[in-house]
Amino acid sequence: MPSDSKLDAQNCIETPITGIQSRLFGDPMKFLIASFAHETNTFSSVPTDLAAFKAQSFVTGEEVAEAFTGTSTTIGGFLDVIANRGDEAIYTVSASATPSGLVAHDAYETIAGLILDGVRNSPDVDGILLALHGAMVVEGFDDGEGELLRRIREIVGYDLPVVVVLDLHSHITEHLIDAASVVIGYQKYPHTDTYERGVEAAELIARIVRGEVNPVSALRKPAMIPVCGKCHTQEGLYKELWEEALGASRPTSVISTSLFAGFSYADIPPMGYAVLVYADGDVEAANAEADRLADLSWSRRDEFLYTPTSIEEAVSQAIEENRQPVVIADIADNPGGGSSNDGVEVLRELIRQGVNSAAVGTVYDPDVVVQAIEAGVGGRMTPSLGAKTDTLHGEPVDIEARVVSTWDGRFQYKGPMTTGSWASLGDCAVLDIGGILVIVASKRLQCRDPEIFRAAGIDPMARDILVVKSAVHFRAAFVPFAAKVIIADGPGLTSLDLTQFEYSRIRRPLFPLDV
Repeated sequence: MPSDSKLDAQNCIETPITGIQSRLFGDPMKFLIASFAHETNTFSSVPTDLAAFKAQSFVTGEEVAEAFTGTSTTIGGFLDVIANRGDEAIYTVSASATPSGLVAHDAYETIAGLILDGVRNSPDVDGILLALHGAMVVEGFDDGEGELLRRIREIVGYDLPVVVVLDLHSHITEHLIDAASVVIGYQKYPHTDTYERGVEAAELIARIVRGEVNPVSALRKPAMIPVCGKCHTQEGLYKELWEEALGASRPTSVISTSLFAGFSYADIPPMGYAVLVYADGDVEAANAEADRLADLSWSRRDEFLYTPTSIEEAVSQAIEENRQPVVIADIADNPGGGSSNDGVEVLRELIRQGVNSAAVGTVYDPDVVVQAIEAGVGGRMTPSLGAKTDTLHGEPVDIEARVVSTWDGRFQYKGPMTTGSWASLGDCAVLDIGGILVIVASKRLQCRDPEIFRAAGIDPMARDILVVKSAVHFRAAFVPFAAKVIIADGPGLTSLDLTQFEYSRIRRPLFPLDV
């Protein structure tokens, strides 16, 4: 961003915002809203085309308000603040797809085009609010979000405030920081604060418009990438770092702090941990605070190391537990990070160890769903289940199963994350394999809410073991009733063992790959 003062050095960017318009307090304002989100696993062979976005979430115009009003989402936060102030919202598009491989160029151009058309057609807006992800990689370029912001600035120039909310698993780039007025990251993992961050962004952009604050940024990127399973905010180092970042020692001029954990399953140069601080016109304070938090994170980096638990040991531990239900997180096959969602290694081990009271959510296998529908409820079938997307998630398992039910896969989130919003697993079937109930789905989707089990007719409290395809998000809704949580690390594109991934483009050295 053009500015009076800019320092470019290794791991350091400072960008004051200049020339911002001012409005009188209380004057009604108009804000353009858009959302375009994808977490790209560059190791995945599953393409992310336009159909992938339409399969998960794709709404335009007034449909955006209908879909997100009253929900605990970033856009829900935008809308509530705008409505409460009596301001006006201009809707463009909200599109997201389940994490997978590179975003197809035509899909990017289509969705970005809807946003850019909205910007061109709304020259009188006072600001732009964007709910993005931060880890979108597109065919042809690495920084999907930075490119979108660059194109927006080509239309509106650099005076108009643009405030961006990102997932904390983001690749923070200089291009993105240069083009945004402020970038705000989620503070919680599981992401139970998306609504609060939307509120924060909508309140801050109004202050910028009125000339009350002049955000200046400082970015630091220590050479580290914590594995996702060790950077949740319920306990441990990442929780403590956030407490330090938001605590009483934070300078009074600081208006926003973000600790981006990064997204380790992307082989691109900007991948890694990032500290981003904005202060009100105080470059020195922003610099000092960013240095302090980056140095603290680096000095304690060894606390992000982990010891894996094998699938065999995880199942054995679950069987030995006297209380129920035990939750086993199949962390290496988390579709929320771009895995295939069709690994069956935990299921295979449940069968091998004779478990007869369990539920698995979910296994992606559209062909088996079709077979189950054809067999009908009560029908018997002997399919080969799972592991059909690639060779990275184990082998298929041959099963003998009874069809318990079939359903359309639609459910509503009722847990702490994105409460009130709806999602779909596509056509589904519940198969009974000797007391192990398996939800077989036609769409890939992380199992982070017990409503997936309940919508399938399974009482999660009535099963001894629950297997969820999730890394951390399941903790928000499952931990409150789980007798025990066990992380099982097996084969898959979201394994915590980063040494198995063939990185060729990331910056090196990078902890913990290069200890």
